Amino acid sequence: MGHSMNKSADYRCLSQQLPNTLEALSLLADQVEAFGAEAGWTDAVLMQTNLVLEELIVNVINYGYPDGRSGSIDVLIETNAENISIRITDDGDAFDPFAVATPDLLLDIADRPIGGLGIHLVRNYMDTCTYQYVNHHNEVVLTKHWAENFRETG
Repeated sequence: MGHSMNKSADYRCLSQQLPNTLEALSLLADQVEAFGAEAGWTDAVLMQTNLVLEELIVNVINYGYPDGRSGSIDVLIETNAENISIRITDDGDAFDPFAVATPDLLLDIADRPIGGLGIHLVRNYMDTCTYQYVNHHNEVVLTKHWAENFRETG
C-alpha cells in the first residue's frame, strides 16, 4: 500500500453559465471567492483567478458579439491536488485572445498600445493557455499547477 495522493478526494468544480454582460462578472467573482475559500486557495490564487476570468470574459463580451446580440458564456473551474483548470466556452464570433501580440513591456507605459497587457498577465499567471474554435464556439482552456507557495498547508 503506497501513500499516493487520492486525486478524487481533492477534486472540486464550479460550473456557471453567464449572460454576455459585464454585470455577470461580479456575480462570478463572488462565486469564485466562495469556491476558492472552500478549496483552500490562497488570496494570491483567488486574485489571479478572478483577474484572468475577468480579462478573458471582458474580451469575449467586447469582441465576440459585435452586433450586440445576447449570448452565453460557460465557465468551468476544476481543481484538485495538482492544479486548477479553467475552461471558458462562448457562442460569440471566433476570437483568439492569445493571437494578440505580447506587449513590449520595455516601452514606457505612455508609449504602449492600449490592450494586450491583460492577456500578458493571463499568460504569466497560468502555466498553459489554449484556444480553439469548435462547433461555432470559442473554447479557452487554462491550467495552473500548484506551486508550493500557492497551497495553504495545514
